[in-house]
Amino acid sequence: MKMNDTIIQDSIKVASKAILKISETNESTNLWMWIALAEFGIIVYFILKGKFKSKVSAKQQFKSESMKQEIDFNNIINSSFNSVKLYDELKVKCHPDRFPMDKEKNLIAESIFQQITKNKTDVKRLLELKEEAIQKLNINF
Repeated sequence: MKMNDTIIQDSIKVASKAILKISETNESTNLWMWIALAEFGIIVYFILKGKFKSKVSAKQQFKSESMKQEIDFNNIINSSFNSVKLYDELKVKCHPDRFPMDKEKNLIAESIFQQITKNKTDVKRLLELKEEAIQKLNINF
């Protein structure tokens, strides 16, 4: 125990001498210490600012992008009630198997059919594809 006490007392003496020595130094050292502390504070501020910066989540990004777009409510409502009937009609009339002899029409029908399948819930686009089928494939509806 005495050895630990002497080590502690010696440490206190060394620390007090160091403190006295620091306080005896000139004012320029204190100025540089305050400048270094200010720089440290600025660095810590920027690190914490970057760490706690709010990141845009996928949900927030989707919301902001969707708010920038125009929404065609008429097409949405019309699609919910009429898209199935129009889709069924187009998929039967524009199926590539209806044009087995004409290779050119078969390729056109295949591309139109793929677009019909891709846009089966969008009445506006299905009507555009119907007009395209009438013009390119000579189909009567």
